[in-house]
Amino acid sequence: MSRREAEDSPVPPARRALVVAAAGVVPWLVIPYGDGYSLVLSVALANPETLTLTSVYHYVFVYTRDIPTALLAWPVASLLYVSGVASAALSRVGREDRRVTAGLFALAGLDVLYAAVGFSSYRAGVVAIPLGVVGLWLAAWTSRP
Repeated sequence: MSRREAEDSPVPPARRALVVAAAGVVPWLVIPYGDGYSLVLSVALANPETLTLTSVYHYVFVYTRDIPTALLAWPVASLLYVSGVASAALSRVGREDRRVTAGLFALAGLDVLYAAVGFSSYRAGVVAIPLGVVGLWLAAWTSRP
């Protein structure tokens, strides 16, 4: 994207950067269970009660082998988000295709919805709340061409 296109953009670059960063910081899923809850962040699973974190890497390669595909949606969403951030960073050198960036964030939001289904257990009465979808889709909206 040229400087002129950036100037004509409906969202100022600083505001767009803030929205993209916030989409990665906001908890993507809140999973209530019994007396507590867990948070699924863009980079880790967090349990606020025990103050433990499980990184995406450890979740996929160490602790959970042969997990259902619905539970792999969260790591894929993290990969899509990081790819979207890298694509957005290309705007600094005028090489970004905003359609790609917006698509990556939108797909990450869809993956978070799918992860919410995977982490939910209707028999146990656990329904994951996909908070991060709003942030990711807002990042996609601010990245639109």
